[in-house]
Amino acid sequence: MTGEGGGGPIVELDITTLAAGGDGVGRDAGGRVTFVPRAAPGDRLRAQVVHHTSSFARAEIVEIVRPGAARVEPVCPHVARGCGGCQWQQVARAEQLAAKQAIVAGALRKLPGLRVHPIADPAPALGWRRRARFHVERGRAGLYELGGHGAIAIDRCPQLEPALVEAYAVVAAATPPDGELALVLAHDGRIAVATERAWRGAARLVGRAGIAGVLAGDQPHGEIVLEIEPGLWGGPWDFAQASRAGNAALIAQARAALGPGPGRLLELYAGAGNFTRGFAADGWTVVASDAVAPARPPPGFHVAPAHEALARLPGPWDAIALDPPRTGAAEAIDGIARAAPRTIVYVSCDVATLARDVARLTGHRATDAWPLDIMPQTAHVEVVMRLVAA
Repeated sequence: MTGEGGGGPIVELDITTLAAGGDGVGRDAGGRVTFVPRAAPGDRLRAQVVHHTSSFARAEIVEIVRPGAARVEPVCPHVARGCGGCQWQQVARAEQLAAKQAIVAGALRKLPGLRVHPIADPAPALGWRRRARFHVERGRAGLYELGGHGAIAIDRCPQLEPALVEAYAVVAAATPPDGELALVLAHDGRIAVATERAWRGAARLVGRAGIAGVLAGDQPHGEIVLEIEPGLWGGPWDFAQASRAGNAALIAQARAALGPGPGRLLELYAGAGNFTRGFAADGWTVVASDAVAPARPPPGFHVAPAHEALARLPGPWDAIALDPPRTGAAEAIDGIARAAPRTIVYVSCDVATLARDVARLTGHRATDAWPLDIMPQTAHVEVVMRLVAA
């Protein structure tokens, strides 16, 4: 320790790695692990501790004593203002990829015989978002600050696809109501917008800057359900992978991991059918299910939580594919094991919950994991894993 600050002690430390949540990781003079947002590998920092336990601490940068070779100047000026939209704009792209590769390999290290393939990098470094959510406070749209609950007004976000940049500017200038704000860009260039609360000015936006519809609270104006990709429909509040190119790579990898049909495939956590289309095209007889019905469900779609779908839908299943939320598929793992498919393809956006779930599938062996960085400048990483019957 080198001194005391108003919020806690000030420590000097070297950043050695990046953590799964996005923080830089170093050790203070006493050897305690310290997590620091906005750090880059190789940085020598003075940082003020804001929280600590006996085993770790969290700190904020006071001074960059010596920048590491991985540190770059952020493209977006809002990073310096504390915008929390991108955790890693200060980290060189190659180092981002290396960090995500290491995070995936570390989380899956206890799975015997697993091959972790080199990370794929299919999305552009910037301008890849076709879907985004903002927060409006006192009529000003923006993003939440890093690690906080306040919002920072944003006039322009470099992560948006160009068509969304223009639409966001129009919406933000129209003083939307406070609360959440969502935009989604369809493959034909049309855009749907939604606000959490009612908005008298919503109807006037339809037809401007490619906006086909606005859902203001529960009141629709124009078209609010669009074809995000051919055969995949959704509205502004519905989940869709944010990157067009990234999603194409993710689908291609999941299809390659499963291989061609024929066979009976149960798809759990299917959402709006993002993977269903490709699996069916590969010759599989797909039965897709999710707890929530999509805006336009694929043929034969079953609305049921994953564990109920496993209990209700008649097998046997040659394969099971699943793409659960960040919390994982803990409630479905026992049912998947009982179903005993030859092949399981698990798509995950949280490698820690993936490792937890797969460890319980004792009747199956994980053979391959493919990491994909489809959200550059952030700490998010997708993984496609293939498991076969042991």
